Amino acid sequence: MYSKNSDIRLPMASTTKIMTTIVALEKGNLNDKVIVSKKASSIGGSSAGLVAGEKISLEELLYGLMLRSGNDAAIAIAEHIGGSVDNFLKMMNDKAIEIGAFNTSFRTPHGLDADGHYTTAEDLAKITAYAMKNDVFNKIVSTKEISSGISGKFNRSYSNINKFLYRVENADGVKTGYTGGAGKCLVASVKHNYGRFICVVLNSSDRWKDAEELIKYAKENYKFIKLFDKDYEVKSLRVFGGKTKYIVSQTQNDVYVPLKSEEIQYIRTDIFVPSVVFSPIKKGDVLGNLVVYYDGNIIAKYPVVSDRDVDRKNLIKSIVDTFKTFSVK
Repeated sequence: MYSKNSDIRLPMASTTKIMTTIVALEKGNLNDKVIVSKKASSIGGSSAGLVAGEKISLEELLYGLMLRSGNDAAIAIAEHIGGSVDNFLKMMNDKAIEIGAFNTSFRTPHGLDADGHYTTAEDLAKITAYAMKNDVFNKIVSTKEISSGISGKFNRSYSNINKFLYRVENADGVKTGYTGGAGKCLVASVKHNYGRFICVVLNSSDRWKDAEELIKYAKENYKFIKLFDKDYEVKSLRVFGGKTKYIVSQTQNDVYVPLKSEEIQYIRTDIFVPSVVFSPIKKGDVLGNLVVYYDGNIIAKYPVVSDRDVDRKNLIKSIVDTFKTFSVK
């Protein structure tokens, strides 16, 4: 909706921990017990107050990481999930590529200044949008205070240092950051009726005000226009080897796009689905994408799914039907 210098590579301080958290959630278990190493407990900068030799759940470490911005928690998580910090960094960088954050490079799991440690505002927005789809991540970053979780009572209580949660209505995350090299940084999220706004500011003189102004701009200048209803029938597809010969590809949800009034004329859509699909197929299986273009550029993709289950035919019947299809009459 708005960007300025969004593709410039910059250090991102503790907003790094967004990726640390999502990798830990996907690779670990909240009930895992972690022994805090001396290396973790002695790291400088912001701290969750961990003590060497302390036994602590991964869940609590994640709250200490995201609410208190604990660099000690970042190292403890990296050592537990990756076996070593270096291995965990490889996981972080691999995940960035998977998400499509191609201008991002992680050299630490906590975000303290380091050569070659950078991202862009655009990449960090992509990473955050991906992370916020994870319900546990969403719960962690939107929490203001906590002292126990699904893993039991925590070793200590945590309060969230992210002032944005207290300043803006419907704010539900995400992460602050500050180092001498990165300046003041903030990734913010605000829920609305159609999803959420995600805002990234790096090296800001007033991150709270900048983020608030960007959210205000989005609310005042954009309206969400419905392009398609949920279950809109997109295209009929031939099924090979199935008990049913055809299925219908359809939209999975209502399709809304945020637009300024003058932008509607530049919107067009296209459907990318195969002409033939192979059984078995389950209702809801993704078959392709509904792609939305603004002035020739892709701005959104929405999944197109199967409207029904299709079981596979037995082998003999499939062979007979194949011969019938290609026989000369």
